[in-house]
Amino acid sequence: MWRKLTLPLVVAALAWLSAEWLWEQEAETPAEAPLADVESPDAFMEGVVMRAMNTQGRPRYEMRATRAVHFSRGDRTEFNTPFITFYRPDGKLWTLAAERGRASDGDRDILLSGEVLMRRPQNPAQPTGPAAVEVFTRELRIFSDREYAETDQPTTIVHAYGQVDAVGMKVWFEQERLQLLSQVKGIYASTH
Repeated sequence: MWRKLTLPLVVAALAWLSAEWLWEQEAETPAEAPLADVESPDAFMEGVVMRAMNTQGRPRYEMRATRAVHFSRGDRTEFNTPFITFYRPDGKLWTLAAERGRASDGDRDILLSGEVLMRRPQNPAQPTGPAAVEVFTRELRIFSDREYAETDQPTTIVHAYGQVDAVGMKVWFEQERLQLLSQVKGIYASTH
């Protein structure tokens, strides 16, 4: 009779010891640490409107975005569909629209990416009306305190007299000056 009970008792004892051992292993295993590389935002906003003023209290530029998310690491803010307007002393303005934007160093360094469109409207009272000049590119870095922008990407400029394609561009908004850097090709259409 002991022979018939011995095998089941041994199996039951081994099962109980194995379960006890596994339970102790789970209790000793530390909880997984949060992912160190995952970054969480510390603030976000919807329907963003931000204005920067000059020393006379007049607007230098204005940025609008559907959404902004700020990250404390690197003090950067990411924007969805940013729209920036640079105001000039003579009343003219430049507008810039993009799919995405990222600002760092406060708002001094702004990177627009995706489809980027820079325009100088014919009539400043109608910023989205007909444009005197339109510039298309995929990435544009803006240094807002200097009212300067640059890109090393392919760029297309469309104006009343034709179209110019280039790779790389520098822009001085206040002086209304564009400098094309390389591979410049233009199509000029005479109005006469």
